[in-house]
Amino acid sequence: MMRKRRGFNYVLSQANTRQTFQEGSSNNGSMLQENHDSKKERPKPKLPTNDLSCILYCFVAAIVLLLCIYYVVNSRYTQGQIRTGLGDMFETDNNCGCFPHDGTGARIAYLVTLHNQRTLDDSVTLVKKLAAASNIILIHIDTKLPFEDYEKSDLKEFVHGDCKACEATVLVERKFDVKWAEWSMNDPTHWSMIELVANPKFIDKWDVYINLSSDSLPVYTPQIMSNLFQSRKGKNGGGTQDHSLQGYNFVTSSSCITGLLPTNINIFPPMWHKRQHYEQHGDFIISYIHNGEEKTEKLIIHFGSQWMILTPDFVKYLVTSLQDRDSLTSKFKAELIARRVLMSDETFIPTLLANHPSFSHTMPILENDQELRIKSTNVTFAIKSIRFERMDENIPDAFGNVVNDQRYQVPDSAIHVDIPREWGPYYLGVYDLGRIKDSGALFVRKVSRTIDPNLHHLLPVTNPEQIPTIRWPSEIKISRKINWEPIIKYTKYMREQ
Repeated sequence: MMRKRRGFNYVLSQANTRQTFQEGSSNNGSMLQENHDSKKERPKPKLPTNDLSCILYCFVAAIVLLLCIYYVVNSRYTQGQIRTGLGDMFETDNNCGCFPHDGTGARIAYLVTLHNQRTLDDSVTLVKKLAAASNIILIHIDTKLPFEDYEKSDLKEFVHGDCKACEATVLVERKFDVKWAEWSMNDPTHWSMIELVANPKFIDKWDVYINLSSDSLPVYTPQIMSNLFQSRKGKNGGGTQDHSLQGYNFVTSSSCITGLLPTNINIFPPMWHKRQHYEQHGDFIISYIHNGEEKTEKLIIHFGSQWMILTPDFVKYLVTSLQDRDSLTSKFKAELIARRVLMSDETFIPTLLANHPSFSHTMPILENDQELRIKSTNVTFAIKSIRFERMDENIPDAFGNVVNDQRYQVPDSAIHVDIPREWGPYYLGVYDLGRIKDSGALFVRKVSRTIDPNLHHLLPVTNPEQIPTIRWPSEIKISRKINWEPIIKYTKYMREQ
């Protein structure tokens, strides 16, 4: 009698044995003839449908098969999502790490500034994530950094080696000794604008100007950035724009309390340090000459950011007016230098933009929620800040707002990484991704592979939904890093003894 719970193979073997024995008993000749002619197909045994173990086995096998199919399909889908959405895992065109770009959309002219070994080391990552054949990248190296350091850097290899900067047009210069809080902070920006306006290599070959510190990262890939700034028709206006950010001038970052618009100095309380510093010598009443006529204008100081996104028309206005020593722009520059004010890189261009009748309307017009919403390639981008950074968070702001999140600090082992100033900007990492996503920013700063390399693996993406919503826990304490070397040496010594 056939035993139960022995498995499907046992059932088949018992059935085959029974069938062969019965046929042999009834007709030995037939059995010998069957064995002699091995080419003839034997009748397939029938499964005993009344056997519970057989039914159970088939059911389990079907479930296992379905699970295997689900695992393969799901894993391939997930890998595809990651490949097309996240930074270093993005499916690039070649070993150089060039991102796909079909040549459509806006031609972007970037300025990348670097001033020390850390920013030189980090700059190659940024430039790779900006590079496309239709883009221009101007790189300024501070004179404090020896040019020999650039000559042996990964950045030079990427720009001048086999990769050729992914076919982007690149110019590298070492011109200015930039000193913090002095007018020289403006010099690399103005140099790059002159190059773009006057150098035949660049004239009329760009649609938007963006300047960046080399410790920045783009949130979106080069193709998405080109799509966001592609040419559009119609006038500026509020609401969701169907096409592009082109035509707007952006001069703020997330640390600006008025969002995408520069902050009028009169919004600050009278005793706030920024307002007090700029008003200590009175109003900025500028006398200048325009078209041979003497004029006087009172400029209201506006605070923004030294990192900006500007239209070609406004860039050309800045270049040409600074060449005229009697223009409003040149006289305002001279007044800022004479008063020895700090943060002129955060006030010079924002103030001119906000006060100039021909350009003040090019600042973004926002909805009631202070967002600028752009619909590009069927994806809506809700932008509250062009750049996300953490700054001035060691004290309450002018209106008593505070940030409770902890922040990344520089470990003792990071020799070439400078410690941020007391008020920032502070280094960013994956715990800041939630706020980066909320801001809708196009760029983030300040980042370093030494502090947290994970951001470099996650950015850029192709749409906002691919940014993980990772936030700081209410409080986090990190264990100290153990130096195992002395312990291992001692253990080895004891073994040898």
